[in-house]
Amino acid sequence: GVQIVGGEGVDKRIDVFVTAITFKAKVSDLFHLDLAYAPPFSTTKDPVMYTGMILDNAISKGRELITFDQLNDLIKLGKKVEIIDTRVQGSYEESHIDNAISAPHSQFRDYIKNMDKDTIAVTYCNKGTTGNATQNILINKGFKETYNISGGYNQYKSKDKEK
Repeated sequence: GVQIVGGEGVDKRIDVFVTAITFKAKVSDLFHLDLAYAPPFSTTKDPVMYTGMILDNAISKGRELITFDQLNDLIKLGKKVEIIDTRVQGSYEESHIDNAISAPHSQFRDYIKNMDKDTIAVTYCNKGTTGNATQNILINKGFKETYNISGGYNQYKSKDKEK
């Protein structure tokens, strides 16, 4: 099954997921869907495709996701963790996860030069896509333990409201 919370366009995404489920598509198939788009109204890659990419990376390619509870457990255990906000600087300045540093994805290759590869690197963006791309850079540069926060900053905000 699938569950989506949101506004405009949710019905289209549900239709795509239901069709994929009906035809027994694999998670990896979602990223290869060829869906119509119009540049003024949507991106070239539909959110369903990005969802497929992130899930496929998490399942089969060692691009692990982490929840906020799991992140808090690592911190409580005294692990050396660097929380990396990959959103644009303005979004970071507006609000961010406690103890996160700002390293926008567009400038991340410069930032990574000063990072310790033995540190646990935890990335996030608003929803997960840019955090996943930044996590891929870390892995390709030899970082041993990397995570992308499941649901990104939007999930953090909704979880924070529950308190």
